[in-house]
Amino acid sequence: MAANRSLTDTEPEASHTSKTAESALKCKPGTRIQAIKDLTAWAKEVAANPSSSEKLVLWFPGPAGAEKTCIMRELARICRRDEMLVGDYFFSTRVSGLDDEAPFVATIVSHLITVIPELDDLVQDTIRRHPRIFEQALEFQVEELISSHIASIPPHTPRILLVDGFDECRDQKQRARLLGLIHSLVTPPHSFRVIMASRPELDIRTAFDLTPLKSITKILRLEDYEASGEIYQYLSDEFARIRETHPAKQSIPSDWPGQHMLHALTDKSSRGYSYPSVIIRYVENPRRHPVELFKHILNTSSTASSGRPFAELDAIYEIILNPPDVDIPLMKHLLHVITEITHLPSGSSISELEPMTCRILEAPNLDEFLVSLGKGTTEITLCDLHSVLSVTEGTKRPYIYFHHKYLEDYLRSPERAGNLYQSQVDTHSDILTVCTHNMELWNRELASPNVDFPIVYVTLQYSCVAWECLLIKKKYFPPSVLDFDARIVWRCLAFVGWLPPKRDELNDFINSFHNSMVGWIDLFWQSDHAHTRSFHHLVQRGSGMSAVLRLVQAYG
Repeated sequence: MAANRSLTDTEPEASHTSKTAESALKCKPGTRIQAIKDLTAWAKEVAANPSSSEKLVLWFPGPAGAEKTCIMRELARICRRDEMLVGDYFFSTRVSGLDDEAPFVATIVSHLITVIPELDDLVQDTIRRHPRIFEQALEFQVEELISSHIASIPPHTPRILLVDGFDECRDQKQRARLLGLIHSLVTPPHSFRVIMASRPELDIRTAFDLTPLKSITKILRLEDYEASGEIYQYLSDEFARIRETHPAKQSIPSDWPGQHMLHALTDKSSRGYSYPSVIIRYVENPRRHPVELFKHILNTSSTASSGRPFAELDAIYEIILNPPDVDIPLMKHLLHVITEITHLPSGSSISELEPMTCRILEAPNLDEFLVSLGKGTTEITLCDLHSVLSVTEGTKRPYIYFHHKYLEDYLRSPERAGNLYQSQVDTHSDILTVCTHNMELWNRELASPNVDFPIVYVTLQYSCVAWECLLIKKKYFPPSVLDFDARIVWRCLAFVGWLPPKRDELNDFINSFHNSMVGWIDLFWQSDHAHTRSFHHLVQRGSGMSAVLRLVQAYG
């Protein structure tokens, strides 16, 4: 449809039918049945009688790692099957672009015109009249794209809008604006009904406890649902599978680990599946005996302090992330680099960064990118961590990724991670230093005779754009890059095909910029001419990255 072609600011990965959702965790068979049943019942009730219900919003809060997103995806599937779903949006800090409010309205509108074809031409006409509408305030987008066409929506059309992971929209001010939009979408002249899931963060709890949302919101708390029986059954089934399929199955007792241990693990799960699923992944390691692994994990877990909210899970991480005969500083370095590379595209306007993130996180490419690592180092170092991350090639997701967001939270907490903690600033500095080194290496070796291809192409690509993102967006300047000649960035960008000059014009093109950066700063900071003028002045007093540092210090 023509309108779909105009909606270029949508976020396709926000839907429950996206590629991200396809490979994401699903609810374990036979679990979360009552919660899904209650959510579905409310959706059917308000969809059948949208004008008769006093409650227009259902808030579904729950703790981290409790499978809220799995439940919401299953709910979305049911609502779509039963022709109740008008749109859905799954926020996420693990997928680029899904932790920000910007694509929200465009994405919901794209869903609306798919479900309600009568809106297609009207939305297209609005976009023609306001070609830059998706650069405007979200309230204006809703008013022009939805509110002004509300009379054209036929009766008895789908009304349910699902919003998941709302707390993963990082900015609290954005969350406040989005709650205002949700209120407007469920009150006249609109008649949509919203089911929203999130962690019970303070600002979200406060909003639902105050006017205008309090009186129109029904709350179903995930922790009110008894999940112990489901978790016990999950553990029982998984241990039975290990007994039947593990290479050491002949030496595993038929009643292992015993009902009392299954009950103990269930009690430690805190009604969530993160803890038991990590246990299962750890114990099923085919290279080690599951009975011995289970004893090891029990011995350490028994010393966990119950005063900490994730004490049991942290105890498991401490075992898994400190395997014998492993270079712990190297493992720490790798884990933090993987964490920050995963999130680097988030909030960045550099469109090339996201697809390259997956490629650079393939183990061989990560070895090459980090320069000092020999081939196979990443896979060898992380080979005992399959219970918490994936390093598998030949799958739909051949790059390295963490199974649970819990692990990222753990690594970023000095109290929890202990000897594996590294600050985000230090990790960004490490990445920026590596990017600089890769570009200098390429530039130096390219000048040597008989050099066909000094470094792997994807490494050079990623080094260019990650350097750009960290420098301009994050403003991190480790001392090791202060004297970097940033004209090399232009050479690299031209080499990988992102700059137009022909080869014989390249040196003149590069050298036309004062000591490296004037034109580059003009391109990215052109919104403030004073910055540009000041930068020209600074360049006359210094050179290279030192000038950039002084500029940022001067203008924040």
